[in-house]
Amino acid sequence: MTDSVRSYSTSAESVASTESAPAEKEFGDYWLPWHIDSNFVTVLHKEMYARESDGSLVPEPEGSGLLMMNRAGDVTKFESSDENALVLQMGAFAQIYSGGHLEAGRHAVLNPRPPGIARFNYCNFWYVPWTTVCDTPAGLEDQAVSKGWNAMMDASYVDLTMRQSFSAFRKFMVSPEARAQFADSVRFKELSAMLPLRTANKGSKKTQFQIDVITDVRCPFSHLSQTNLEAAIRSLDMEDQFQLRFYPNFLNPNVPKEGGNLDDYLQREFGYSKEFAHSEDYPIRRAGLQAGIRFNPNRRVVNTFDAFCLMEAAQEVGLQHQLVKALSHQYFEEAQDISDEKVLLAVAAAAGLPIAEEALLARMRSDEVRQSVQERYEELSALLGEVPHFLLRDGVSGNGLEVGGNRSVEEWEEVLQGVVQKSRLMGMRIPGLQGQDIWLAEANPNSPLSLAVPAQHGWAPATWPYQEKDFARMDESEDNFMYAQPRLVNHLDEVSLARLSNVYRAAFEAAPSGFAVLDLCSSWNSHFPEDIMDGASRVAVHGLNGPELEANKQATERHVQDLNKSAALPYESGSFDFVTMALSVQYLTNPRAVFSEMHRVLKPGGMAIVTYSHKTFIEKAVKVWADETDDGEGRSHIVCRYFQHSPSKGWEKLTSVDVSPQHGDPVWLVTAVKAAN
Repeated sequence: MTDSVRSYSTSAESVASTESAPAEKEFGDYWLPWHIDSNFVTVLHKEMYARESDGSLVPEPEGSGLLMMNRAGDVTKFESSDENALVLQMGAFAQIYSGGHLEAGRHAVLNPRPPGIARFNYCNFWYVPWTTVCDTPAGLEDQAVSKGWNAMMDASYVDLTMRQSFSAFRKFMVSPEARAQFADSVRFKELSAMLPLRTANKGSKKTQFQIDVITDVRCPFSHLSQTNLEAAIRSLDMEDQFQLRFYPNFLNPNVPKEGGNLDDYLQREFGYSKEFAHSEDYPIRRAGLQAGIRFNPNRRVVNTFDAFCLMEAAQEVGLQHQLVKALSHQYFEEAQDISDEKVLLAVAAAAGLPIAEEALLARMRSDEVRQSVQERYEELSALLGEVPHFLLRDGVSGNGLEVGGNRSVEEWEEVLQGVVQKSRLMGMRIPGLQGQDIWLAEANPNSPLSLAVPAQHGWAPATWPYQEKDFARMDESEDNFMYAQPRLVNHLDEVSLARLSNVYRAAFEAAPSGFAVLDLCSSWNSHFPEDIMDGASRVAVHGLNGPELEANKQATERHVQDLNKSAALPYESGSFDFVTMALSVQYLTNPRAVFSEMHRVLKPGGMAIVTYSHKTFIEKAVKVWADETDDGEGRSHIVCRYFQHSPSKGWEKLTSVDVSPQHGDPVWLVTAVKAAN
């Protein structure tokens, strides 16, 4: 940040009664979008924090405020609060008190909030004249023109409307409806954390969904609801998009091994006579016939713990759903005792489990499996009071719904359509090879990182915004010393690496057969999808460590070189369709030279994919990277500057994309296409 822009914090402090943040303060790592559009409106934004229990106001988290970016991509921040802990921000302030030097802004809030604290927003919008002229801050010569960002603010009006709005909201907060809403929201998050998503089906071009069924396999309502759910999936022609998993929440974990008489149970618990329970008028039997299930009234009350141990083993070989259907048929329609090991083994064989009986029994009886089932039951029963319960989520974003109870086919169709709607919050099209768009199903289009580059609308600083000192490092020793020993390790977790691999899959699938790839700063694993690479004619890997490159099984050629000593690449101009660089851009001391070489060796219309995350060997990272406090969005601007000036106007269609998993290391990328001219 330039000194002149830093001084604007002081001006804003005096006029807006705000307190500028100390330079050394850290502001957290979660940034909410602040939309800036000079053609549109001014936003007067108030932010409120309240206890979910009673709606009472609480102080806002430290660090709330307005994050600003100047023309070089540097950031600073305003903070402001009033005596009632309501944050007041005016987009106009940032532009007025930076003398028109502001390029973009974000509203920033620390995350996570303390438990039980909710955040609410209140906005007013004014249309204003395009060229409204504002008074400039003291000591500044430039006149700040609003270009749509000036608005008249009447503090008393704001306070009045704000308090009226929040008073109504506080009444809602303590209502039963609000409590149920918050409870559902919290429970969805807790269940999602407890039951993580599987890795998405890499070979599918359709959105994949995961349904977690919390049940007891002897519960007739669970069987009915699950049967209707499967019918709804078929009616929507989505059988290849939904995968079901099953978890225990026992109706009665203390049922004795020998079980109990169902007629006695129904008489004791509900007052149903045997005659009624066996008649065609019994509601469960009528509902079953409508769903195609003939409930056998002669079945017994059984202990299903061993059945869930078998289901655990079936899950390990991908046949849990088939096993559950077989168990349900044998219990509900054939009245078999599914607590008996012989019956369980017969059901397993019928379901096609490829495990020998002795091995299957050993697995079911193992302490590991039994402890796993018990722990899962204890976790879920503490959170849920009844069965069945269903957690339905998009397999990529984790967005979805939770519902409980027995539902009809029509009700399930409505639920499934709601989950599909939530899934559409994911996915982005980005420019790929030769201008052909590629679809990244796992991208979050609403992430601040994904909005960062598009928000610049093609703007670039006229000159290179960095100096030589910006590429100094804490450790200036030669890089080959640090990387002398081979490190055959991964630097991201498995789920995040799968996201990176799927980015490459989407890009390479759109390429014609025989495409050529250069992987810069490479190692033993380029994370390219193996099945796709059969279509590549050339995979060149380029890095610092020879043994690591030799271990790269996808490479057709290898070259050892320190790019910080010499950026000249040993390849002919226009010889590659793709250039990739994963998790290494932060170490380049001469990025302009390297990116210019990337440009040279790419064919016109070729695609560059630069990926980074939050991890780095900080002693080897260049200063401009290490000083950037915003891991994702802020550093995307740095990579953009590398592209925009290496060479100037040599790249087009720059895009920033966030493909980070819900639980895992962040995966951020900036892509560009070599200009045809």
